[in-house]
Amino acid sequence: MRYLVGIGTYHGRDDSIGLRVAEAIAERGLDVGFSAIDLGGNLLDLVHYLGEETTNVLVVDAARMGRAPGERALFAPADVVTEKLAAGISTHEGDLLKVLEFASALGQPLPPITILGIEPAELGEGAGLSDALASRFEEYVAAAVGFF
Repeated sequence: MRYLVGIGTYHGRDDSIGLRVAEAIAERGLDVGFSAIDLGGNLLDLVHYLGEETTNVLVVDAARMGRAPGERALFAPADVVTEKLAAGISTHEGDLLKVLEFASALGQPLPPITILGIEPAELGEGAGLSDALASRFEEYVAAAVGFF
């Protein structure tokens, strides 16, 4: 199985981009040959999608990459390091790299994982996307679908 996993929070402005991309793909029926999953509630749920039958995972998320707001990039988890401070792993954990590390420590097989990172313009409290990301939304949907 192949999965597109959108992560973030709907109440974090551009942090919702991954969720919105996954939701749009599922609603439009564009998830042909893969499943689009919205993991807004608990990032630890990702572990359930990393079984032996999983052949590929694309994670879509806001990512601070030092680029202009709205720019996107594909990269592997091994290509980046986390800057988040976390005391440990919990159901409130919001660090993808820590969750993958946790899954690996549990002996979970890790399929090839790619991240579609989108540089946010606005993070923080609030609903909706910034203009910088909203104006390029269809580009993100097409890039995510085109990955598969």
